[in-house]
Amino acid sequence: MITVAKQRVWATVAICLALVACQKKPQEQTKSDRPPATVAPLGYAKTDGDAQVTLTLPEPIKLYPELHTQLYNEGEAALNAFMANARDDRAEQSADGFPVPAYYRSINWKIAAQSPRLVSLYAEEEDFQGGAHPGHSFQALLWDKSKSELIPTGRLFVNGADMTAVDAYACKQIEALRSKRAGDPVSHADFGGGCPKFAEAKLILIPSTVSGKVGAVDALFAPSEVGAYAEGPYEIRVPQNVLKGVLNPEFADQFAGDPVAENALPDPDADLAR
Repeated sequence: MITVAKQRVWATVAICLALVACQKKPQEQTKSDRPPATVAPLGYAKTDGDAQVTLTLPEPIKLYPELHTQLYNEGEAALNAFMANARDDRAEQSADGFPVPAYYRSINWKIAAQSPRLVSLYAEEEDFQGGAHPGHSFQALLWDKSKSELIPTGRLFVNGADMTAVDAYACKQIEALRSKRAGDPVSHADFGGGCPKFAEAKLILIPSTVSGKVGAVDALFAPSEVGAYAEGPYEIRVPQNVLKGVLNPEFADQFAGDPVAENALPDPDADLAR
């Protein structure tokens, strides 16, 4: 009797185990058949009768999925809002008897430099909303690889550091470039503006002649910010050896050597010389 009972128990256990095993297989297959996570595109473009918009992102940004997704989503939202605004504006202007050409806006992201810890990015933006000429602007961002987060470019410097010497150095570079483009000496007083604060500018990192290091920090100024609109944008370089006394110790080991010769932006003077 006991032997028969035991046999029945073991038979019941075997059946249960078989049922569990059968149930697991479809679950495992379902898990393996799941589609891969959606990857944001490297571009976005849309056109209608009122506006044309484009967004471009650099190929290497795929190495940083969170940043890639954030920049794409924010860019797409901003461009769609621009299109909606263009539709309303042009309808109102047409109703008032002042039709204007279709609007457009472009956002073009690029990577300026990378170090073991930091990725420096900037966007060149152009938009037309009527008027004599399109508008131009820049964005500049720093991505901390170690924490997978964006940090303010001002974090490169010691909080509360005396930036007087750095600002003066940058100011001299602006005056020299402005004078070169004008063909005559032009000071900040002549232009009618004071020296910009370097730490508050759109800042990008510049690669060093030492592999993996940063050789300089450049400030990007859109047309009309530090010169006449016709002069185009300004890229003002401050080498890392000028910044040593104000660099945040948290990032100081990312800097060394001399900056490479090339600028991030095309040289307007080279275009004029052709």
